[in-house]
Amino acid sequence: MSLDGKIATAAGESRWITGEKARALGMKLRAGADAILVGVNTVLADDPSLTVRLPGFKEKRWRRIILDPRARTPLSAKVVSDPLAASTIVVVSNAAPPRRAAALGRRARLLRAPSGPDGLDLRWLLKTLGREDITSLLVEGGGETNAAFLSAGLAGRAVFFYAPLVLGGRAAPTAVGGRGVERLSQAPVLRDARWRRVGADLFCSARLPETAGK
Repeated sequence: MSLDGKIATAAGESRWITGEKARALGMKLRAGADAILVGVNTVLADDPSLTVRLPGFKEKRWRRIILDPRARTPLSAKVVSDPLAASTIVVVSNAAPPRRAAALGRRARLLRAPSGPDGLDLRWLLKTLGREDITSLLVEGGGETNAAFLSAGLAGRAVFFYAPLVLGGRAAPTAVGGRGVERLSQAPVLRDARWRRVGADLFCSARLPETAGK
């Protein structure tokens, strides 16, 4: 993100905010997880591959997860049309149009999740994934997806990459969206924050407070 917390410009341009060394470290974070998760808005905006591009990395058991309540993922999207499409899990709700959901289910695995207070029931999803030996999940956003996990108290660690840029713009998406908190006392306080330079960028990794129901 930029120094003012933006993950894209107001026009949607996001490649590349951070530098090559930061992106390489991001690949290592992906490789260290059992799966990567993004929301459908990220798929619609960027059509990402969500792969691990590191020499020698074996993606046999590694999975990609898309939160897509209304089955809006295009059939042309890389995550459901590339050679690794079978490793993709598209999580829909009961409100997903049956034809679109069925079409996605022919390309990737379809998982129907119950609804929670603010969308898909993320606790149910994490328990379901855990039963399938997905015990380390990297949530890469976008802002609404990041906010959903943070507000539900389901994130164990937060990692931020800051580029020396200021993008501005009221319409520019931020790293954490959602409703936010009304009082400073409601904000989760990150613990044991570790900061370091990665090329021209700044890297921060910290633990989030433990919450009931994780």
